[in-house]
Amino acid sequence: MTNDFSIVQYTPDQRDICVELFQRVYSSPPFEFDWLDRDKALKYFTDLEGTPGFFSFILSDGASIVGACMGQKEENFQNGGYKINEFFIEPEHQHIGLGSYFINELENHLRELGLKVIYLFTQRGMNSFDFYQKNDFISNDETVHMIRVIQQQPKVVYTRTFIKSDN
Repeated sequence: MTNDFSIVQYTPDQRDICVELFQRVYSSPPFEFDWLDRDKALKYFTDLEGTPGFFSFILSDGASIVGACMGQKEENFQNGGYKINEFFIEPEHQHIGLGSYFINELENHLRELGLKVIYLFTQRGMNSFDFYQKNDFISNDETVHMIRVIQQQPKVVYTRTFIKSDN
């Protein structure tokens, strides 16, 4: 099965095809995102491509792109690593071992570059969390991914004014 597939480095001329694939994946179950229009997806991919260390891959069956891994190489205080921002497989090609094949081939490419770790952010309880655990990713209980939702109405913060006396 996997002999018919290969991974190669992503190039910006593949953006439109990858954006269409990205939209298909994330508008399908289990995600079913309805906010992902083409303009937002194109902007997102353009932003990813502009990230320092951008280094991404596509999975091809020889005739078409069936998956992509969008990420970047990063140096940190311990060792070089690869951060996955997006990893997606065509819905018709999911649940047949192709994602695991892609992750393993990605690791082989990154090992050749001297990188020591692959990391990503995902949500517990999602199919992706189970997929990554199955593929030897471990959750790090010491690191917390935190977000703050920007309120639609400005938040008013009251402050006190202190008057300095001349005494």
